[in-house]
Amino acid sequence: MSIRFLKRAAAVLCLWGSTACFAQEIAPAHAEAVPSLLNKAKEYLGVPYRFGGASPKGFDCSGFVRFVFRGFGVELNRSSRSQATQGEKVLPGEIQPGDLLFFRFGGNRIGHVGIYLGGGEFIHAGSRGDPRTRGVRIARLDSSFYAQRLAAVRRLISAGNRTIGTLEQKSVQALVQVLAADDSPVEVGTTR
Repeated sequence: MSIRFLKRAAAVLCLWGSTACFAQEIAPAHAEAVPSLLNKAKEYLGVPYRFGGASPKGFDCSGFVRFVFRGFGVELNRSSRSQATQGEKVLPGEIQPGDLLFFRFGGNRIGHVGIYLGGGEFIHAGSRGDPRTRGVRIARLDSSFYAQRLAAVRRLISAGNRTIGTLEQKSVQALVQVLAADDSPVEVGTTR
């Protein structure tokens, strides 16, 4: 068998199976997972803030969010700035529990992330304030400090079915490029 044949066969099988072969890049999470995810996040209340931290010994904001979502099969980028490009954009008036909230602290760059709990509250690994209270805690989204700095909301877990994230889209685009580079025609079916 030629390598070209194997690439084409893999491409056809992946697209036919609705790209399920990209499982390591796609979160098969559903709305039913949100309460469990939020409860898991709350288990880490009080864990201290640690710059660059990504474990229960200490978290920074993006490390905390990444750690919690990873436990539910959702792979996130490491920084809050790059996490803000993942998932589906949500309007501020449509925020649901489990959505990621992104904040700007001075300037235009995203610099903080938390997980919306509902009821106007979110959980995050905060680095501001008294050194004894820095770490994983619950804050009010409607506080003047956070309300003025909310920059974006992203959804990684969608009600009813999974949200297609940017990683899956890039994988499908890369797959199409592999097929396009092949000089012989290929029919790709997406029957389901």
